[in-house]
Amino acid sequence: MPTRIFNILALISALGQLGSTSVLPSHISGFRELQPQCHYKLVGYRRCRWPTKFLASLKQANFIALDNRFYKLLGVKDYASQKEIEVIFDFPEGPPFAKRIIHDGTVYSPECNCIFYAELHPPKQGYSADAMPWVWRTDLNHTPPFTEKVYPSPPLTMANGAYYHNGSVYWAQEGNWTVPGGIVRMDPLNLKTEVVLNNFFSHRFNSPNDFVIKRDGVAFFTDGYYGYDNFNDTLEPELANGVWRWDMHTGSLRMVLGAGGGPFTNPNGVALNLDEDQLFITNRGNTSDNPAGGRTIYQYHISSTDTGLSNDSVFTYVDAGFPDGIKTDSEGRVYGAVTGGVHVFDADGTLLGIIKVATGDVAVNMQWVKGTLYIVGREHLYRVQLNTTGSQTY
Repeated sequence: MPTRIFNILALISALGQLGSTSVLPSHISGFRELQPQCHYKLVGYRRCRWPTKFLASLKQANFIALDNRFYKLLGVKDYASQKEIEVIFDFPEGPPFAKRIIHDGTVYSPECNCIFYAELHPPKQGYSADAMPWVWRTDLNHTPPFTEKVYPSPPLTMANGAYYHNGSVYWAQEGNWTVPGGIVRMDPLNLKTEVVLNNFFSHRFNSPNDFVIKRDGVAFFTDGYYGYDNFNDTLEPELANGVWRWDMHTGSLRMVLGAGGGPFTNPNGVALNLDEDQLFITNRGNTSDNPAGGRTIYQYHISSTDTGLSNDSVFTYVDAGFPDGIKTDSEGRVYGAVTGGVHVFDADGTLLGIIKVATGDVAVNMQWVKGTLYIVGREHLYRVQLNTTGSQTY
């Protein structure tokens, strides 16, 4: 399909929190002296309405800069510069039973120079999700890239997160009523699959969500209730939600976070930093639209001497939605797919800016290919050139 380009209408710099009454984008005509209209109802609580013109500019922007360092990442001088984000594919609508369509599991394979994505269909009430026999593949050997359905054999069962390691693509699959969830290895060229992990001492996993592998073959994956309470496609949970550590060489498997306690009500995305000594994990909470629920990225130190994780801290807490897929770059930044765009955080957790997706779309995950970030949404596939590279080496 022809590549469509979203040109910037406004690259807005708001140095500070948008909810602050004292910091506004002073370079935008008419905004310097504007204040939000606030109605106080409870002590310490207020509901504010920003001027329509300001909100319209935010809506039109494809990038929102909250820190001057965001300009360097975008490769532009300042807010007056032009920057492009491309839509390179439109996903078709989901089946009639689907409440919505989700694309996840973004993973790049150098063997085929292609990116794979999973597709999931949370069902309407009274339905259960069908296991999709296909995944999507974007072939980067074409100009523009060519995206199509491909069919792993045997099929994956509700695939979700994915990671590349030593010539293979590894999928975290939720499973369904008959097929246990677990980890599946796929050859990126012939698409042959093999289940490599699907139980903990004969107990089914709940619904594995995301997966990473260190260069030494130690993997971490998140396991939550998504298949049971969101997709209606798995049996009642047999284990607590949590984060698992799996040594692919020795077979050692242990839950290192969660186990019925701690913050991980429903863990989701997981990512490694460049040195593979830090693990970033997202937590959704019970529902994504619960304002008091989990919408946090946690940071843990990976020990080089034992099998545990330590020095836990809240890396960031987002203002709405929840961080779904997360990635890191070679300079320590963390990228979280948060509802209407990708939130970019510096290594200290500071929100630098937002790469927005199309109005009405939801950013779910992303994948680095050199200096290009591919963003997968529910409806579209995007790419944007950035002044850095991903943290994973191939």
